[in-house]
Amino acid sequence: MTALFALPDHEVVRGLLPDIAGRRLDREAARRRILASRGVVPAAIDPRGQGAVYWIDIGDHRFRHWQYVFTIDHLARSGGVRDHFSSPVELLDEDELFEDAVPVAGLIFHVSRCGSTLVTKALGRLDRHVMISQGAPLQRGFWAHATAGWTRPLGRDDMTLRRLRNLVRAMCRRRHPEEERAFVKFISWNTIHSGEIRAALPGVPAIFLYRDPVEVIASVRRDTTAVLEARGTGLDRVLTGLDEATLADLDDVTYLAHCYRRYFEVAAAEAGEGFALLNYRDLSAERFGDVLRAAFGLDFAAEELAEMRAQFAVHSKDDSGRRSFKDDRAAKQAALNRDEKAVIREICGCAMAALEEHPANLYARRRAA
Repeated sequence: MTALFALPDHEVVRGLLPDIAGRRLDREAARRRILASRGVVPAAIDPRGQGAVYWIDIGDHRFRHWQYVFTIDHLARSGGVRDHFSSPVELLDEDELFEDAVPVAGLIFHVSRCGSTLVTKALGRLDRHVMISQGAPLQRGFWAHATAGWTRPLGRDDMTLRRLRNLVRAMCRRRHPEEERAFVKFISWNTIHSGEIRAALPGVPAIFLYRDPVEVIASVRRDTTAVLEARGTGLDRVLTGLDEATLADLDDVTYLAHCYRRYFEVAAAEAGEGFALLNYRDLSAERFGDVLRAAFGLDFAAEELAEMRAQFAVHSKDDSGRRSFKDDRAAKQAALNRDEKAVIREICGCAMAALEEHPANLYARRRAA
């Protein structure tokens, strides 16, 4: 069975709540429903036809699963979704509808399997933080709708940026009085649109986490990824910058390497003041406070930092918290053969080196020294 996070968000939500598309409200009725309950948050965007936003009311339940879609899955299966309906996409044009949003304090981009979940879950250990980990409507639906199914480039026009901003704000609605700041981790391929995301949320600091692509590919080839599921959809052309004929001839390892090369290139172009870079091997519990200060300009009390650092001892993709973390870098390096590694290094080597040497890299100078 394909993992939920690798599937189109509207298909996942319709599978969990089969009647949600049919429970369509007009803008005025949907507006009233959203204003009546702070528990109403977006669950998906259906890009078909004129488009629709799928909304669910989850009350005061906190997003603490390692992915947003797993919280939706858990609540849908346990009876925790109090209400659900769909609305026109144009509802995202209404800035005032989401004025109760917790301010976004940091954006987290990543190459995949590189510590981004660890960072997000560590931040989410504090109740004053809202944690949005790969918000489901940004898995595929928003982008597919905004590009008419990948047939045109994503625009930076006012309407697209406003809808993107309000979609993020809608996911970050304040549902607990102590919530002060939100952190939003995007799905890995959203790095391609990091420029548009930062334009929609100006002034919000960002970080890009990355890792040796050999280790990343070894991991995603074993557990799948949305990027593999995107092959043949048109999204694959956006991710790689390659044409259909070229893509058709690529094996999965080569295809993934081209995707990650593109992420690295985009991140290097975006990086600078307000956009930091961090290699997975430089991420540790001891350095976490320094990373948060350098990337997001935030300082924490000793007890808060200790609580967040405790996340480093457990496997971040085990929401029970019972599975201990074990370093698997050597195993992942051994999982690919020599020829596969050579292909990956040929495709990604220069782009990876640019990140390693970039002035915005939090530990580049330390490694050089």
